[in-house]
Amino acid sequence: MDRVLPPIARRTLEEMPTGALLARLERLRWCEEERECSDLTEAEIGSAAGLILFKADPMWGVAYADVKAVLATREHCVRKP
Repeated sequence: MDRVLPPIARRTLEEMPTGALLARLERLRWCEEERECSDLTEAEIGSAAGLILFKADPMWGVAYADVKAVLATREHCVRKP
């Protein structure tokens, strides 16, 4: 299922290039808000056990905060026009 993200340790995030971190941040933002608003079946949700699928999941909050914290330590680059 392409909607899920695996949790990644902060140490691993620190070793990732900035572009990969930005892509992960974008994918985290694409996660659905909560299970009740999802169009996924219970079987599909069950198959994502241990993975990040919904923003309401505490793992999402940790993953989002970790990516933002690591990005805050990186040099800011001006976006190309």
